[in-house]
Amino acid sequence: MRSSGVLLPISALPGEYGIGSLGRAAYNFIDFLHNAEQTWWQILPIGHTGYGDSPYQCFSAFAGNPYFIDLNFLVRDDIILPDELPEKEYGSVDYASLFLNRIPLIKKAASRVDTSHKKYLDFEKENSFWLDDYALFMTVKERLNFEPIKKWDEKYKNSSEADLDELRESFDKEISVWKSVQYLFYTQWEELKAYAKKNDIKIIGDIPIYVSADSCEMWLHRELFITDGDGDPFLLAGSPPDKFSPTGQLWGNPLYDWNYHKASGYKWWLDRFRHAQNLFDRVRIDHFRGFESFYAIHSQSSTAADGSWLKGPSKDFIDAVRKGTPELDIIAEDLGNITPEVRQMLSYSGYPGMKVLQFAFDGCDDSEFLPHNYERNFVAYTGTHDNSTMLHWYNTAEDSALTFAKKYLDVNNADEFVNASIRVLYESVCDTVIIPLQDWLGLGSEGVINVPSIPDGNWKWRALASQLSDELAKRISDMTRLYFRTNKEETQ
Repeated sequence: MRSSGVLLPISALPGEYGIGSLGRAAYNFIDFLHNAEQTWWQILPIGHTGYGDSPYQCFSAFAGNPYFIDLNFLVRDDIILPDELPEKEYGSVDYASLFLNRIPLIKKAASRVDTSHKKYLDFEKENSFWLDDYALFMTVKERLNFEPIKKWDEKYKNSSEADLDELRESFDKEISVWKSVQYLFYTQWEELKAYAKKNDIKIIGDIPIYVSADSCEMWLHRELFITDGDGDPFLLAGSPPDKFSPTGQLWGNPLYDWNYHKASGYKWWLDRFRHAQNLFDRVRIDHFRGFESFYAIHSQSSTAADGSWLKGPSKDFIDAVRKGTPELDIIAEDLGNITPEVRQMLSYSGYPGMKVLQFAFDGCDDSEFLPHNYERNFVAYTGTHDNSTMLHWYNTAEDSALTFAKKYLDVNNADEFVNASIRVLYESVCDTVIIPLQDWLGLGSEGVINVPSIPDGNWKWRALASQLSDELAKRISDMTRLYFRTNKEETQ
């Protein structure tokens, strides 16, 4: 089925209190997508973000981001009072302010949750396989001034089972509050998901392949990772040097002990995928090529220049996922250093890969990213969260690439270029097309959400409510109908 959708992170939604949330603006965006006759809303990971505020560096592989809990809905539900609301802030995201001010308010609300209610008890029981660890981790982390694990005192960093039991008993109330934080998040998430389903909008979630070195998994489940004698990561994730980054990228995530995962039947991964299947209608797996082989950097290295490629579980992992989560609808993020072996794994999986138009023009050759080379079983994007907007690309591209792009798209100026970029994807044979909202809005550098080579200052962009106009919905709907991607039965 031909379909289309819009990429917009939860954090980038309009709203009153400094960051997008699961509140009224999210419902309004679903209405916007419905009016635009879209099928998909693609978001970024919804995890509890840590250092650097990246949704790909979270405190837990399962926990939701407390910043996304909507404050007005908490007032609606009599969990906080109107006079406890902060001052309204509609601008870009200020994560430092959120950390200092939002978390205490969310915890105050969580402390008022009725933990004897059946709905809460059911949530606690169904999610105990991750919730208990997360709540203990956040409790200890808060008591240690949110320092990363590597700076914890030895008695906390390498706690024995007896030590952990003592912590659970001593900090029982704090642990309960952090569990209730997640209860509030997932209660609001389920309400939003139900509204999306009612309005024929499906949600594409995003799973980072790696977890943070500062996470409850790294603290309490080190068997999942390759560690040294002190329990610290021995090898770190990243990417090798290329023309954009002469020393490569050192992401800093611990790498998996795939021998352990295989011996366990990939249980942790299947738990993670089943959790995602309950949350989303479709799941994009970040850095999918890492399951075939992954770039490993020694933990003492200061750059990624001296890393090496190690083999991953590849087809054995795919077989386990098929058997353990047969209904999971996956998009494989197959970008980057793609070898014949990675292509073979993707073909074996049957999962759709990704095509990004911005990658089509740099070489001025017959690239696989040029739309005339697309096949049906792919998801096409103008760009992703890691790319420029199309207008910014146009304004900064090398002369040769820009000349080729303008000739390919048969355009003469920036406005024509952005519209033609969207149109050429819509008319392609790809089953699914996803356009970042910034490109529909024709934004330039102000709409760039992440620059991968820069660790700070990312993930701050937010849309304005006024930008989600009826006129824009009509423009999207017209193109969607023209190229038979509408989610409605009658297309003409």
